[in-house]
Amino acid sequence: MSLRSLLYKELRWLRHNAGTVVLVLVVLPAIVAAGTVAFQQVIPRDTPVALVPADESVTEDDMTAMRGVTTFFAEPHSYGVDEREQAMRALTREEVYAVFVVPPDLLEADADVTVEMYVEEEMVPYEQPSLAIAGILRVQAGQVLPADVAVERTAVGEDRTLSEFLVSVGAMLVTMLFAFAYVPYVVADEQRVFRRIRVESSLWQLLASKFVVLTPLLLVPVATFQAIAWYLEFSVDLVAPGAVGVTLLTFVYLTAISLGVMFLTRFRTVGRMVNVTLMFVGLAFSNLVYPAGFFSPLRREIAKASPLHYSMVVQRGAALKGQGVGTYADYLLGLGGVTALSLLFLTATVVYYDRGGYRG
Repeated sequence: MSLRSLLYKELRWLRHNAGTVVLVLVVLPAIVAAGTVAFQQVIPRDTPVALVPADESVTEDDMTAMRGVTTFFAEPHSYGVDEREQAMRALTREEVYAVFVVPPDLLEADADVTVEMYVEEEMVPYEQPSLAIAGILRVQAGQVLPADVAVERTAVGEDRTLSEFLVSVGAMLVTMLFAFAYVPYVVADEQRVFRRIRVESSLWQLLASKFVVLTPLLLVPVATFQAIAWYLEFSVDLVAPGAVGVTLLTFVYLTAISLGVMFLTRFRTVGRMVNVTLMFVGLAFSNLVYPAGFFSPLRREIAKASPLHYSMVVQRGAALKGQGVGTYADYLLGLGGVTALSLLFLTATVVYYDRGGYRG
C-alpha cells in the first residue's frame, strides 16, 4: 500500500471519527484550561461567611459596619440574633465557611470589642487562609471602625490533616472512575452477545444484574481506603452508614448516566470519550478537592448545579465530621431525584438502542 493510500485512509478515519477527535483535541483541553482559572489567588476573596449578632444590644448599624468590613475579603450573609445555631449548621453544611459573631459598640470611639470567628477544623484547606483572614479583618476594622477591634478565632470540630481530608476525596474520585470507565467497558465488552441475551433473557435483566453486582462491589475500594486510613491512624470513617450510602447512591446515578451515553451512541468510541469528558467536567467544576466556597461566585454557582458537589459535601460530613444524614436530608433528597432522572435517561436510551436493532 502506497503512502498516498495510507494518508487517504487516515484522513477518512479522521472524517468518520470527527466527534471523538474534537472531544480529545479541543473539548478536553478547554475543560482543563478553564479549570485552572479558579486558582488565581491564595486567599479566597468571595468565600461565604455568616454574620450573627452577639446579643440584642447589637444594632443594625453595627451589622452594616461589619458587613462593610467583611466585604473586603468575603461574601457576608446576615443571621438574626436567635439564629446562631442555624449559622453553625450552615458552617457544617459548607454553605458558609466561617461564622463571625458581631459585638455591640463597633461604632463607639475607643471601645474595646472582640469579634468571635468560628471555623471548622475538618475544613483543612481553609485552615491557613482563615488565619490570614482573621488578620485582614483586624486590620480592616482598625482602619474603618472607630472601636478598637480584636478578633478571636475558634476552630470547632476535630483536628484533621490534609491527608485525612484527601482520603475522603480519593474515595469519591475512585467512584467516578469506576462509574465512567470500568462499568461502560464491561457492558461494551458484552455487546457482541446482546442478541443472544435478548432471546434467552432481556437487556433489562442484564443491566439489573450489573447494578446489583457492581454497586456493592464498589465497597471493596472503599474498604481498601478505610483499611489504609486505619493503618495510618487517620481519623476518617469512610464506612460510616451515611458515607457508604451517599457513595453508593453517587455510583448509581453516575453509572446510569455513563451507560445511557454508551447506549445513546451505540457503543461507538465517541461514547467512551463523552464519558471521559463528563468525568473531567465533574472533576474540574464540582470542586471536590477545594470546596466551592473558595472560588468566585460564578464558579460556586456552577459547582452547586452539579450533584457531585452535594455528594462530596455529604460524604465529607459523614466521614470526616461524624455528622448524621439528618443534617443533609435535603441534599440527599435532591440526590435521590437526580438518581431517578438518571435511571429514566438510561431507560430511554436503552429503548432507543433496542428499537434501532442490535449490532455486533
